[in-house]
Amino acid sequence: MNFNRLVLKVASRCNLNCSYCFMYNLGDSSFRNQPKFMKEHMIPEIITRVANYLAEYPQEIFTFTFHGGEPLLIDKSFFGKFITQAEVLKEQFPDITFEYNIQTNGVLIDVEWAEVLRKWKIFPGVSLDGTKKAHDMYRKDHKENGSYDDVIKGLKLLKYRLGFVSVISVMNIDETAKTTYDHLTSLSSDYVNFLLPDYTHDSFPYEPKAMGNWLIELYDLWIADANRPIIPFFNGLTNAVLGSAKKGRHEAHALVIETNGDIEAIDSLKGCGESFTKTNMNVNTHDFKDIIKLPLGKLYFEDSTEKLCAQCVECPVVAICKGGRLVHRYKKENGFNNPSIYCEDMILIISHIQNKMMELVPSMYDDSISKMDATEIIEYINTLDLGAMKETYKEDLEFFSVV
Repeated sequence: MNFNRLVLKVASRCNLNCSYCFMYNLGDSSFRNQPKFMKEHMIPEIITRVANYLAEYPQEIFTFTFHGGEPLLIDKSFFGKFITQAEVLKEQFPDITFEYNIQTNGVLIDVEWAEVLRKWKIFPGVSLDGTKKAHDMYRKDHKENGSYDDVIKGLKLLKYRLGFVSVISVMNIDETAKTTYDHLTSLSSDYVNFLLPDYTHDSFPYEPKAMGNWLIELYDLWIADANRPIIPFFNGLTNAVLGSAKKGRHEAHALVIETNGDIEAIDSLKGCGESFTKTNMNVNTHDFKDIIKLPLGKLYFEDSTEKLCAQCVECPVVAICKGGRLVHRYKKENGFNNPSIYCEDMILIISHIQNKMMELVPSMYDDSISKMDATEIIEYINTLDLGAMKETYKEDLEFFSVV
């Protein structure tokens, strides 16, 4: 078992009602049985379970992600109380770097919240799905009002108070990639985490290859932009194409703690059906590793990139996409024994990136490159006699390989 991010569902309710949300609108109503907020008395037990886990499975970096619902609905004091108590982990594990971030819809961000995030060094990611038109298509409040204007206010405040803007953007092909990219970069976004919408084979609404063509347009805009933001989706794919196997597009494992202390696998799997992620395991009674005793826990934490369908096993780009996210493989009639709903799209974008890299630095593609990690790739680039091409693209390739 191996994960390095603990998702803390500090609030099980939300002030928005986004139509694509796997928490509330994709078939799982179990949130109604959850306490609205995580209680302070749960913190010591969570810290104890983290310590037990790290003693057996040490990590270089371990991240606490405050999540929901909408985490800014909880009392501001909770975050200071949690982080203060978590300080004991630094003493127990001096070789591990502990980080904190929060995923918020941004509507409630004000000066007081910005100060809380600054004081406790909590890195915020704010959901923004492109322009006002695109964002408000799906991200509405419970009265069907769009949330864009409030989110923009919050982002501008964070940029002013914290000095950076990190955006989480669910890909929306109802608007062109250029419109989306131009808008998000116009906000001085330093970091744009584009996410594929979390549909399954039973709910997928798009035409084949539509997302892939959109991604190609977006990638070309990004690679040509001298002031490009960090886009982890593209960084990971490009690293994998360049030969850094550690940077493939497989799902980054995270364990979820619900507001009542229940231990679950990644929350996107809620989109597979009613109570799909429920384990009957709780931080009061179980260690984190106990989740792999369950079929879903073992699949997600140990076998998700190994137990692939026949189509994936035979695919020439499987080493890069790793079969895609687990939720995207799900179908009610046969579970996860399917290719990703984005299979054709991923083949398109991966092939495009490979061709782009061959165009930029064709001499990199020999047998030795596949054996290199990211650092070695940079060293290798420095030895190439590429003349003007080398100087033009060296910065790009360094950026791709080290982020």
